Amino acid sequence: MNVPIENYENSFETSRQRCFRFRSSLYFLSIGRILAILSTLVVIGFVLVLCKAYIKFVLLWLEKQDGIVIAATICVLFVIVSLPISVGYIVLVLASGYLFGIANGLLLVVCGANTGLFIAHNILKVVGHHPSLYKFTRTDMAAAIMQVISGPLCFKIVFCARLTPIPFGLQNTIFALSNVSAKVYHIASLFGLFPAQLVAVYIGSTLRSMQDVIENNHISSATYFFAALQVTNFFYTQIYVIICKKYGKITNRLILKRF
Repeated sequence: MNVPIENYENSFETSRQRCFRFRSSLYFLSIGRILAILSTLVVIGFVLVLCKAYIKFVLLWLEKQDGIVIAATICVLFVIVSLPISVGYIVLVLASGYLFGIANGLLLVVCGANTGLFIAHNILKVVGHHPSLYKFTRTDMAAAIMQVISGPLCFKIVFCARLTPIPFGLQNTIFALSNVSAKVYHIASLFGLFPAQLVAVYIGSTLRSMQDVIENNHISSATYFFAALQVTNFFYTQIYVIICKKYGKITNRLILKRF
């Protein structure tokens, strides 16, 4: 059977046009994704800078206010910095130490941070399970991470995570999207945040002005080194305990299989 040359050329042109359209769609799709990522990063950066400037303005204003107003405002700010769109958790802890001293400042930080954590956790759970965002947590890598966080070692994972320099709001988002028990999460966060809070409140109580709190001036390098050494040592100790416990369970299973 002979195929007309014209039909052959038409079919060839059609295939080439389809291939061209396919490549063009991929090209514009990748460009669109890149632009979307860049736009998102710009917006996030702008929001972070705005929040930082706003917290700076509020703290300078708080220095001249009544104690009850200061405490209430700091508690509200703790809710804001517990969300992933804001920064300034450490600044608030330092400011609490500067304004109220070690004892009262530590009490305010513990109550305010955990109250903000509770409110932000419930907000992030509602927002994170929206269909448009929930699908991003169903990938293989995200599912594996969520499974580890929600596993039997969830208390130790949350506890150790609170001792790391990972941004406060980012940690809250990750744990809110997981299936970790709310009771375990809040108790582990309470004890995990306490060492760094104690050190930061003490450092804040030694500062001379609110400007020092905001700009981190007059803070001894030895104090930072000592605090970092304590937190790092405690963090790696916990990791060592977890690994040894896990290794011990695996060894026991192997011994039982042999017999």
